[in-house]
Amino acid sequence: MVKYVLTGATGALGSQVFKYLLRLVPASDVIVSLYNPAGATAEITNSGVEIRRGNYSEPTSLDAAFASADKLLLVSYPSIAHAERVAAHKNAIDAAKRVGIKHLYYTSLAFASDSKAEVMQAHLDTEKYLKESGLTYTIIREGIYSESYPLYFGFWSPAEESDEVLVPYSDGGIAWVSREDLGEGTAKIMVEGGYENETRLLSGSQSITLAQIAEKVSQIVGRNLKLVIGTEDEYVRRNRGKHGPRGEEEFLRKWATTFKALERGELDVVDPLLQQILRRPLKPFEESLKEVLDIHRSVVDRYAK
Repeated sequence: MVKYVLTGATGALGSQVFKYLLRLVPASDVIVSLYNPAGATAEITNSGVEIRRGNYSEPTSLDAAFASADKLLLVSYPSIAHAERVAAHKNAIDAAKRVGIKHLYYTSLAFASDSKAEVMQAHLDTEKYLKESGLTYTIIREGIYSESYPLYFGFWSPAEESDEVLVPYSDGGIAWVSREDLGEGTAKIMVEGGYENETRLLSGSQSITLAQIAEKVSQIVGRNLKLVIGTEDEYVRRNRGKHGPRGEEEFLRKWATTFKALERGELDVVDPLLQQILRRPLKPFEESLKEVLDIHRSVVDRYAK
């Protein structure tokens, strides 16, 4: 019997991994580590899995949360605050080593190993630390969520009066992939085994540029959207003062580096692995796009942390 412990199971990706893991193994083989167990979703609470408290800032709680497990899914800490994110990951990796976790799976991101994107730097530091830890690991570079496209699409939403979508530096292709497909693929990798001490990419099956998204959104909402490539300062001025972190200049300048990565083609990589693992076609980006546009509350608030 293999015992699995999941972090991040209430989050966007982790909840999908949790859902599909329970289709592959008995609930009695699954432990969910939560910062606040009282905040467990109904899906977790009613599933029959064991729920334990694990706080990234309290290493002893992680020891207790991870104890007796064989495989650990470390879902990346939900913040682009570099030092905070890396510290959380290091504490989890150290705890996994102390309690004897046999295989640690880390959800990294789909940018390049020499990425120019600020959002990737904490992942790269974590990947390096994990490789040097002595643990058996699999680094899963999760593709860019189709559902998160507004982050890359100039934070535009249907509520905007302007039909001009402004981004800095460059457009570029992104191999968009749905969270659900990523969750199922990640769960299957954990259960089916393999990929020891490897870094693998789970991407969508088609690369789509921001300009192409503008065309698709225009058709769906009946407006003539135009993608404009501007300067970083123009991008900051356009978004400064908006609700949440995306209105803060520090966040905006860090996020602008993402478009330098697009210019280098870092996300314009289609890898067949996920489709091979799922043994079916992946969910089309257009389907996710229509779903997101139907949601009144902006998805940006969920990701721009």
